[in-house]
Amino acid sequence: MEEERQKESIDRGNRVKLLKKLIVSTLVMGVTVPWVLCAALFVQTTGIRKNLETERGEKQELSSQIEELEEIIQKQEEKIAQVTDQMSEHEARMEAELQEEIASIQEELGAEEQETVHKVYLTFDDGPSKNTNEILDILKKYDVKATFFVLGKPGKENEAALKRIVEEGHSLGMHSYSHKYADIYASKESFAEDFQEIQSFLQDVTGVTSRLYRFPGGSSNTVSDVDIHELIGYLEEQGVVYYDWNVSSGDASSQELSEETIYQNCIAGIAGRSNSVVLLHDAAGKSTTVEALPRIIETLLKMDNVEILPITEDSEPVQHVKAEKSEN
Repeated sequence: MEEERQKESIDRGNRVKLLKKLIVSTLVMGVTVPWVLCAALFVQTTGIRKNLETERGEKQELSSQIEELEEIIQKQEEKIAQVTDQMSEHEARMEAELQEEIASIQEELGAEEQETVHKVYLTFDDGPSKNTNEILDILKKYDVKATFFVLGKPGKENEAALKRIVEEGHSLGMHSYSHKYADIYASKESFAEDFQEIQSFLQDVTGVTSRLYRFPGGSSNTVSDVDIHELIGYLEEQGVVYYDWNVSSGDASSQELSEETIYQNCIAGIAGRSNSVVLLHDAAGKSTTVEALPRIIETLLKMDNVEILPITEDSEPVQHVKAEKSEN
């Protein structure tokens, strides 16, 4: 019996110890596990907080970078706008300068084009004559103006022809009153007397004070007893311009030329010039000149850049002896 009690006592002691161990283990587990869990949660929470703080910092940094970029973009846009304004102003200046340059070039080209116009002056010496009205009819038909260097020929028909020359817009020039070389060129005084006579005659008949003169035989004539420069000086004193010629029809010859020859002489002489003063004659024996005149005009009108004009005081003079060589 005693042994059984001892055995039971031992078993009971073992059970108590085991129970104590279980209680202690439970207590340890009860205390440890929460701490472990708390520690784990703390660590996890700390990590999450750090991540959140990192993300927040990154977001703030990113936001700051975005703000900086926006500021940079704004500044660049302002610079672009400024450069655009400057370019617009520069463009406007360049456009204005270009337009001025174009206008200048066009003006120069226009001036060059005007300079390249071939001016042809048809001039008739020695009239009026029985052919004058027929010559005027031809000029009227083609709407062409010419220049008549006339002589002092009183008379109803001649005076009517002189008036018609003026009325129809042609230029009236002087070719001396008498056309007598020996009298005109005997002295400066005789030349002046003849000049005054033809100028007064034309003024009385037509009302025009002519300022155009053509020396009988031209300024290069070799028959004058007076130095031609003295006579040129006299004309300058009277405010008169003298005109010679650089194209001759050849009809001044005492031998009558054919209409074809006169035509060819005129057209060949005009070719290659920019300023042509054509010498023709309005005299009773110059019928072939009248016959050649329509062909001459028609050919000139078909040429490019050719103008048929009357001589005026503003026309560039053709002079065999230049005015600047005159000795006053």
